[in-house]
Amino acid sequence: MLVSMVGTWMQSTAQAWLVLTLSPSPVVLGIVNSLNFLPSLFLALFAGVLIDRLPKRSVLTVTQSLLALQAVILWFLVWKKWVTLREVYALTLFLGTVNAFDQPARQAFVTEMVSEEGVTNAIGMNSLLFNVARTIGPMVAGIAIAAAGLAPSFFLNAASFLFVVGGFFFMRPHELRTSPVPPHVSFTEDLREGYEFVIRTPLVLALVISLFFAGLFGYNFSTTIPLLAKFVVHGGPRTFGVFSSAMGAGSMVGALAVAGRPRPTKKILYASSILFSLSEVAIIVSRNYFWVTGLLAAMGLFGIVYLVSTNAMLQLASPPHIRTRVISLYVLLLVGITPIGALITGFLADRFGVVWTLCAEGLLSLAGVVLSLAYGVSAGLFVH
Repeated sequence: MLVSMVGTWMQSTAQAWLVLTLSPSPVVLGIVNSLNFLPSLFLALFAGVLIDRLPKRSVLTVTQSLLALQAVILWFLVWKKWVTLREVYALTLFLGTVNAFDQPARQAFVTEMVSEEGVTNAIGMNSLLFNVARTIGPMVAGIAIAAAGLAPSFFLNAASFLFVVGGFFFMRPHELRTSPVPPHVSFTEDLREGYEFVIRTPLVLALVISLFFAGLFGYNFSTTIPLLAKFVVHGGPRTFGVFSSAMGAGSMVGALAVAGRPRPTKKILYASSILFSLSEVAIIVSRNYFWVTGLLAAMGLFGIVYLVSTNAMLQLASPPHIRTRVISLYVLLLVGITPIGALITGFLADRFGVVWTLCAEGLLSLAGVVLSLAYGVSAGLFVH
């Protein structure tokens, strides 16, 4: 997974720069990122119901193979110089559709590989791998783009999927901690069961309230980081790579901190979400290259502590037979509503500037934390 995720971040970095090369408009970049995340808005909950009925290892083998195919096609088009925004739009939409099934399956698969006591540590370690890749991938991509153009990043991403598919192939399925699947009546009933669990469980509902605001306004990094690099500090591909790597490095430190704890706590979760929002607001203080780099590292640190804590709490609070449905809601709120957030970010940045847009989105994320805390207090979550 580490090798594959490095390739994924190389492609993500190269694609963002490809879009800015084809069109310098922030709106176009917002549209591309929306197409990447839009399928999760419509398919994540459906995917959760479906994956609860299927062996997750098999699902992941198929989805990872399809993601490799997308990378091969994009590499070929860029290599031949046939790529236009139309092809980028279509391939990004395909990527997002596959990820709508891959992401909830990958999140829920963690609990099949470890005991319940190790869930928080495993999610933290998984996030550590993700953020090691996020630190290395953009930096390597920035150097590769400057030295050899865009095509190599897409080719290397395609090749990297051989490692993760091979990893699934060499697993021993009988050692996975799978749970018996109860009888299913219909997709509608299964979906309703998941919704009712969320509504009836105060902790889960409080997490969902906070995550809605964070996903809509706070986590549009695929749109905001290239805009910061190009329009705020007026840098190039190397600056973009450094900014992405700074956030990845901060996230890596945060993931290590969470991975070393036995269980997440509400205090850590809410403190990290508040500090994340304030770090985003603080972008208004200065447009200095080093200040922005430091803030991105802080956002990465506090943001990953918040997300890992939320993910672990949701998984530990959910019965095994509906866990993927609950995690699919996590994916929906973190990834699925990002298209709306990306469009909002693109249009606001075009109208009011990148810095003021980030400040406003940080304040809105903070408002979500306040609402979640208010509901938690009223529901007695903080009464010992």
